[in-house]
Amino acid sequence: PWQLLTMFNNQLQEKAADLTSLAQTHTNIPKLRAGFVGAQFWSAYTPCDTQNKDAVRRILEQIDVIHRMCQMYPETFVCVTNSTGIRQAFQEGRVASLIGVEGGHSIDSSLGVLRALYHLGMRYLTLTHSCNTPWADNWLVDTGEDQAQSQGLSDFGQSVVREM
Repeated sequence: PWQLLTMFNNQLQEKAADLTSLAQTHTNIPKLRAGFVGAQFWSAYTPCDTQNKDAVRRILEQIDVIHRMCQMYPETFVCVTNSTGIRQAFQEGRVASLIGVEGGHSIDSSLGVLRALYHLGMRYLTLTHSCNTPWADNWLVDTGEDQAQSQGLSDFGQSVVREM
């Protein structure tokens, strides 16, 4: 999804964005077929600099792209949310498409947003990407390249984990 944003501004209907012939990305339909991929987590991502700005809108747009991929290529992709859906897709010869969100900054410190993303199909959320959130420290803290803010995971961060 990130490549579709950066290369085509999410305009999937553009001829150059055709996933059956798109060659300049790591993933396309021929590569998935050649690799016998039965299921794929599509990562919805928005950069850390969107935190406290427009991260929620931008992650919704990324999730929308994943849903539209499933709609545009129903012979190849089917959006699923559980193991039953994965097995069904495999039996049908389609790629089970699951949604993950990279970076807790995408929920804008809101359990309501987390729940809404779940209802839209998100099945994993990385707590941080490469930036701290108000409730979780990122991996760069361990390297000394960033300062701890939450001493790991705050009480709210623990609530996020429990909610997931």
